[in-house]
Amino acid sequence: MFVGSYQHTIDAKGRLNVPKKFLDHFRAPGESRMFFATQGLDGCVFLFPPEEWSAVVAQVRANSLGSEEARAFSRKFFASTRELEVDAAGRVLLPKELRDFAAIGNDALFVGVDTRLELWSPERWAAQDGRNGMRYEEHAKGIFRA
Repeated sequence: MFVGSYQHTIDAKGRLNVPKKFLDHFRAPGESRMFFATQGLDGCVFLFPPEEWSAVVAQVRANSLGSEEARAFSRKFFASTRELEVDAAGRVLLPKELRDFAAIGNDALFVGVDTRLELWSPERWAAQDGRNGMRYEEHAKGIFRA
């Protein structure tokens, strides 16, 4: 489970350190570590570890190909997806098109959201977090009933 948030700087080559806490979710230290990165919702980048990616793909496949909206979503979703290898230093190279999509400049914020990570520009996250705060209490009342 991914939880917490961490801000990191992107170097001149577009590399970003993955927080060690998130790297620790991989099974073994010597195991190949990678993420599937794609355009997320609300202006962020979604990062899925391989074991979660197959479930996401199954959800996308479950949409009816008879629906124009489902076909459009599937095309955009898979076309924007990249496989990101984590290097020996714990960094990923975040492609420019994904950085541009999420308006990520010199800094990126990793946000743990259960089975995925989200990458945000700090500015977009602040705006989104403000909207989330207003919804949080109302939604929490339905979850944490007395």
